[in-house]
Amino acid sequence: MVELLSWYVNLSNFISPPIINMLNRIFVRIYVVMSFLSLKSAAQIVLSHPMERMVFQRNNSNQGTITIAGTYLSEVDRIEARVVPKWVGSGTSTNWIVIQNNPSNGYFSGTLTVQAGWYQLEVNAFKNNNLVDGKIIQRVGVGEVFAIAGQSNAQGGAGVSTSATDDRVSTIDFTDAYSDYNRLPVGFSKLEGDSTAMGPFHYVPWAWGRLGDLLVQKLNVPVLFYGAAHGGTSSTQWGNSSQGLPFDGPDWIRREHGAPYRALENSVAIYASLTGLRGVLWHQGESDPDTDPGTYYTNLVNVINETRENSEHADLAWVIARASRNPDEHPNTIAGQNALINNDAGLPYVFAGPETDLIFGGDKRTDGIHFDTYAGQAEFANAWNASLDNDFFNNSTPMMPAPLLALTLACNPNNPSQPITLSVPGSYSQYYWSNRNNTDNEARGRNSSGCCNFTFLPPAGYERLNWTAINNNTNTLTAAPARLAASARKPSKKTFFSPIVNLSVFPLPTTPTFTTSATQVRPGESVTLTGSGCNASYLWPNGATTNPLVISPPSTTAYTVKCKTLNCSITSSSKNVIVSSCFPTSLFLQGSVTDDESPYQSKQTIQSTQKIQLSGKIDYTAKNKVELLPGFESKNGSVFKVSIQDCN
Repeated sequence: MVELLSWYVNLSNFISPPIINMLNRIFVRIYVVMSFLSLKSAAQIVLSHPMERMVFQRNNSNQGTITIAGTYLSEVDRIEARVVPKWVGSGTSTNWIVIQNNPSNGYFSGTLTVQAGWYQLEVNAFKNNNLVDGKIIQRVGVGEVFAIAGQSNAQGGAGVSTSATDDRVSTIDFTDAYSDYNRLPVGFSKLEGDSTAMGPFHYVPWAWGRLGDLLVQKLNVPVLFYGAAHGGTSSTQWGNSSQGLPFDGPDWIRREHGAPYRALENSVAIYASLTGLRGVLWHQGESDPDTDPGTYYTNLVNVINETRENSEHADLAWVIARASRNPDEHPNTIAGQNALINNDAGLPYVFAGPETDLIFGGDKRTDGIHFDTYAGQAEFANAWNASLDNDFFNNSTPMMPAPLLALTLACNPNNPSQPITLSVPGSYSQYYWSNRNNTDNEARGRNSSGCCNFTFLPPAGYERLNWTAINNNTNTLTAAPARLAASARKPSKKTFFSPIVNLSVFPLPTTPTFTTSATQVRPGESVTLTGSGCNASYLWPNGATTNPLVISPPSTTAYTVKCKTLNCSITSSSKNVIVSSCFPTSLFLQGSVTDDESPYQSKQTIQSTQKIQLSGKIDYTAKNKVELLPGFESKNGSVFKVSIQDCN
């Protein structure tokens, strides 16, 4: 299988993207069948992170860190990973890198630092330098991640949308107007067609597919968009909702669910925690014809500062379009936007977006307001692309992905109904645990296109973990076997996630016992420990797994043995092996003495039929008597001594 993978990866470097896409589908089917046939009796690993088409934000040195995590289903002692460009020129390959040695706690986790690009990720697991299993993520990227906010010309509407043609443009294909944390899936799709949603809120691609194409062609890196704009909203509604304040507005804005700000909060505090984020693209102003510049400025300052607090990234970049046409231009709105861009009152990292009021005409905006034609969307995307120039990328400071939460696993085999205890660090304000996926009804998003209500189910392959079935809000969970995960939230609302740990199959060990070949040995002598009653592997205190175990105790030692399954163990009661030449009982000695041995001492009597060879040396000491029975022999030249006295 490894040779097949290497051959295919090398071949793919010399084939154009359209052909490789077709071959990928064929190869994946072949690989899946062969993997099943070759691994159905072997150990496996399961990758939970990253997900297909996930894009990690690059830094300003054109590098990014891919976080890798998963579950091992049998013993492994080394995890390696590498990336291979999807095609020539789409990235820079890496060597195989060890991301973790001796994983524990039921999962493995590590990172891989790579150059920006579009990659196939390969992960291999080893035990004693033997390949146990290998997994592939077909598409994963390091590039640029943006959150889109504003109103309808940012959100889009039913009708015309411009699909991305480049494979490297991705989004979350999901929408939910209620912005329910428990309903938010994690998964990524190509931004294509006219019905792909742009989660967490948009329900159409609008012009952003076209902008994605322009950016990946210009930057040669993948792009990921989060859609958080809300049609028909004013700067006051955005400003007030960001602060949790009431405001006037139609019911469809769903103020009671934190709209319009909540979707942007989810983008910067939840999703961007996983992927990182370059900045927010803001296009709004059409609903502010009568707003004075100072009010517009104050409203947006509140929104900008809230995103920086929610993301815990004080330098989070904002790119603000000059937009007011409704259908006439409104200079007061533009003045408020320019005040933000010009850093009035010391608000840094706000950049000039496009002046979209300059794009008008019936062929661009059929209603004089919305870019609802292909021509209008093309100019809209071109204008945004021009604004996202070298000055912006060189002078903005991206927010990098947060590390995954570390999980600690403890097992209680004496509680078979809930034998698993997981814990995460205890420095957060809220904790959520998941032990199952959402049902279709729980996972279904709900939104409105302006005329019609509709529902939206996350695509196959998306993670749709349920965060409400368990409601303990503590950093520790005791649970039955399941597919488990944790998330934790800070007071800032930034949210962190653990790896998903698949403990659905969690065999419990039986209680072992063991016997010793002797309860007392002289210094340097060995004793045999023989375990029994274990349904899995024996583990001795010195780390040995052989059974029986022959060992020479350095001193008097209390021994135990563990019965160990993959993630759980139970320990036997202990037995002492005394190391001393002084025995409390009478001794009967047999065999040959061939070298200088420790003396035999008894608090009672010694009887011996030993043969002391020429090279042998032995002393007998007994409190009562020493009897040399028929068969005892001391070769001429050997050293043999008898004493009648007590010992300690």
